Amino acid sequence: MDSFKLVSYFSAFAVYTLIAIGGLVTSTGSGLACPDWPLCYGQIIPPFSAPILIEYTHRLWTVVVTLLIISTAILARRGMRKPPRAVFFSTLSLVLLMVQVLLGGLTVLSGTSSLVVTAHLALATATFGSVVATAIYASRASA
Repeated sequence: MDSFKLVSYFSAFAVYTLIAIGGLVTSTGSGLACPDWPLCYGQIIPPFSAPILIEYTHRLWTVVVTLLIISTAILARRGMRKPPRAVFFSTLSLVLLMVQVLLGGLTVLSGTSSLVVTAHLALATATFGSVVATAIYASRASA
């Protein structure tokens, strides 16, 4: 299995997992456990309680997702044999993720406004669709 295919699969799994963690953040009311952004209580490593741990896990997993999506976009552009749609969707995933990260910050800073939380979930779903499309085209490219 080539690295583009492998990283694109990991990206799809990681984004799905991030959405699930985000659901846990919402369902437990942990969204405001860290009242500031991008830090938590002004610290890179905050004091931990259960709600902070849930919210902070969401933020840390976002770093993993970001690294995977950046890697996927780089790998898609590196190989000239990659289908143009794989390059398009991997680039789209990166753009959507960057907007999503800013929207995540706005979610915290807005006090978890229903409108912002809904937009955050909608964009997360679009990002997931884009990384899945990338993985599909990566699979076809290495077949």
